[in-house]
Amino acid sequence: MRGVRGGAAALSAAFLAGASGLAFESLLVSSSGLALGYGSSAAVGLAVWLSAWAWGAWVLGSRVVDRSTSRVRARVALVGLLLALVGPLAVWTVLQAGDSLAGATVALPLAIVAIAATAFLQGGFLPLLAHQRDSVAGLFGANLFGSLLGAYLIADVSVGALGRMSSAWIAAGTALVAGAIAVASITKDASEPSSDSASAARALVARPLELRAACWIIGLTAAWMSAGEWVALRLGVLWLGGMQNALNAVLCASLLALALGAAIVPRVLPRGTRGVVVLIAACAFASLWPFVAAPLLRSSSSASYFVRALILCGPALLPFGAIVPVVHAATGGASDSGERLGRLLLHESWGALLGIPLVHFLVVPHFGLWAAIATGLAFALLSLVPLAAQRNLRRDVFVAASAVLAACALCGYETQRPNLARASPPLSNPALSVLSLRDDRDFTVAVVDDGILGERTLLTDGFRAAGTGRDYRYMEALGHLPLLLHPAPKRVAVLALGTGTTLGAVAQHLEVARIDVLEISVAVVEAAPYFVEKNHGALSEGLPGLFDEHDDRARVVVMLGDGRATLARARATYDVITMEPLLPDSPFAVYLYTREFYATARRALKPGGIVCQWVPPHALEPRTFDAVLDAFASSFEWSGAWLSGTQVLLIGSERAPELSPARFTSVAGPLHDALSGLGLSNAGDVAARWCGSLEKIAGTTRSLRDADPWIVFSPRRAGADLLTDLPRNLERLFDLPHDLPASWMRELDAAAAQRIEGVRALRRARAAQAWVEAELRGVPGPASAASDLEGWLGRARADLFGDPELVRFDDEMAFLDDVRRGVSGLASAKGLHDATQALDALLAAKEKRPERGDVDLYVAAALERTGDEVHAKKALAQALQRCPRIALTSEGARARSLGLSDAAWARAIARAIEWSAMPLQ
Repeated sequence: MRGVRGGAAALSAAFLAGASGLAFESLLVSSSGLALGYGSSAAVGLAVWLSAWAWGAWVLGSRVVDRSTSRVRARVALVGLLLALVGPLAVWTVLQAGDSLAGATVALPLAIVAIAATAFLQGGFLPLLAHQRDSVAGLFGANLFGSLLGAYLIADVSVGALGRMSSAWIAAGTALVAGAIAVASITKDASEPSSDSASAARALVARPLELRAACWIIGLTAAWMSAGEWVALRLGVLWLGGMQNALNAVLCASLLALALGAAIVPRVLPRGTRGVVVLIAACAFASLWPFVAAPLLRSSSSASYFVRALILCGPALLPFGAIVPVVHAATGGASDSGERLGRLLLHESWGALLGIPLVHFLVVPHFGLWAAIATGLAFALLSLVPLAAQRNLRRDVFVAASAVLAACALCGYETQRPNLARASPPLSNPALSVLSLRDDRDFTVAVVDDGILGERTLLTDGFRAAGTGRDYRYMEALGHLPLLLHPAPKRVAVLALGTGTTLGAVAQHLEVARIDVLEISVAVVEAAPYFVEKNHGALSEGLPGLFDEHDDRARVVVMLGDGRATLARARATYDVITMEPLLPDSPFAVYLYTREFYATARRALKPGGIVCQWVPPHALEPRTFDAVLDAFASSFEWSGAWLSGTQVLLIGSERAPELSPARFTSVAGPLHDALSGLGLSNAGDVAARWCGSLEKIAGTTRSLRDADPWIVFSPRRAGADLLTDLPRNLERLFDLPHDLPASWMRELDAAAAQRIEGVRALRRARAAQAWVEAELRGVPGPASAASDLEGWLGRARADLFGDPELVRFDDEMAFLDDVRRGVSGLASAKGLHDATQALDALLAAKEKRPERGDVDLYVAAALERTGDEVHAKKALAQALQRCPRIALTSEGARARSLGLSDAAWARAIARAIEWSAMPLQ
């Protein structure tokens, strides 16, 4: 009975140790980007953690501890105690290295030492627990199940609710309890295995696997498994999205698969060394799972993130969970189990240092995600080499090697077909034609033509980062506005390149002598030629020194790497920093919206410098929107908000910026035209776009800091309710103090006051229109929204005649009205007269948006309904030219329901099939 209790206690200790270990690993690795630079930090941090963990397992499990009960108990208690103290200190150290020490040489080694110290201690738990056990499968399974708990409850739920440091102390308490339970689990002297256990071991393994061969296998399979986990993470971002809930689902699904593998697979394998051979072959075929997972993922699109993540990576990783338990059991003999385990785990250190950096830095950027799978299969072949030395295994090894080679052949065959990345929802959208697709260290970057919307778009990991459509016009204002507010902008930093629209705007200001583009992804830079109309070829100005920051001849220089880290090294360098990172509540971009980041940006400014930051009110829940504004407002002596369309541009500086009419007197040519199109052609227009001071925002919400990036962990709403975010956030801006700074008022004429009132009316009209759109989709809003829209729009038209934003807003509403009248009219048409009226509305919409393929298709259906077959064929041809697979879209299905003929539909289907069979250009 005491043995049963001891076994249960050991499993409980392993479970809690796994929970604390994964929690500390997640806290440290996710924070390490602040010091190491995001992009490489995940690979470097994970490699350091796994390597140090393996060294800790070796030192604490096989070299330091003698095997007496008292010594083992003392050692495991000390590990738990030290981990409870060192873990939180390490998290604090990594956060400080990324903040107060950012840019200093010591920051990187300090962060690495903090990660390694925690991992080293964490590695001691399993070997110490294994000192009394011949089989470690149960311990490994319990440890991995505990990791699942730590990944979810501590590294996700707790961080979102309490912040990083509080969560670190929870992990510390968990480690302390794990150590205490581990002490209780050690109930007999482990100095010598019992005769029963020794005989059991000999019965289990007739000819034990040599320890040297076992260590070789452990190292290579660790490298192999890390490559597979990296592929799973990258594919998870594409299939599930790059937000925290999706990433955590992939992590938890991976841990569950490994835990099940450790608990189940050893029971079904042949005993001894032959089981190792069979397991390697099984892992080889499991590695091919990503090639066949797409249909299951598509059919489960309505399932939870976790279920889809489990479908994506579960079968691929499950057998890998059994590698250490099976190899450990195969070494057999009467030697101490904990000592053997420690020696085996030591070799996971070089496996981790080989696999993750190799895949991240070399294989994926140069050869793609699928080369990572092939690399893993190469490791599989190498792991079989020492097994071939045993005569009784040569046939088995030959069969296993043949299986691995067959898997390699299948891998090579599958790479000739659309892969799982290409089949992911963002890239398989039938509205899109993929022009280029490339994996680099940080993103899967695609350039696509959207045939429905009629625009070219840049996708980073499936997210629409930027494009040529009307919705991205604010990116030009992001470049122009801060330069107009600075008296003499000579050196400018543009953080996040995207399509280069903001860069192109900055480059039009000839007084700017140097522009540094801070971009993390080389694939994004390489995609810039697809968007020359937006970036005006600005990147070519930097040649030949495009990537050489010390080239004095270059006006534009791309500084590849983490933008925050680059700014941390640039003290008092820039007159203007303007930026548009990814969404604030995304796991990595959030650190470009925290108070610590803005402190870094301030230090990179020259006296009187300006920071300009984009905030998307349509994509953030109100409390997240408030938190982002609060972090900005709390970081600058003076801060204000502008609106470009519906997008918020924040300006921060040490004092109110200048707004001088003299800045506009010399503006001419393309720059004048660009500013006029944005409504920024004079000082009055710039003042009119101002929403107000952010002073009342500061301190109104939970602070957004590096140690508490809580907005990332907040549950996101879904469905039509999201449509209410834009009007609510716009209305939040109406509460800002909007009295213009006195220095501005002195520079403005009487006409400017009228424009200011007109723009304010336009903003309220936009908010009312957003409520009307939400109501059309079934989300209730203010009962007065429709009348408010009409009233505010009337005021705006009276005060803003010819204003470009008003013209675009009127045009957009007219287009939506035309399309809706045309589609609904065609759906209810009972005769030629009704169909003709619907056609007129659709032709009006086509005149406003000639680039849109869906409107062409609706026009084709309407023309057929009116009997004009000739023009109907032309309209259909235009629709298919713009969107070859339009028949597979929801717009295509709608056109079919509106009366598109069988012949036209057959033609559309044939074109979709033909286009789908074409290789990626």
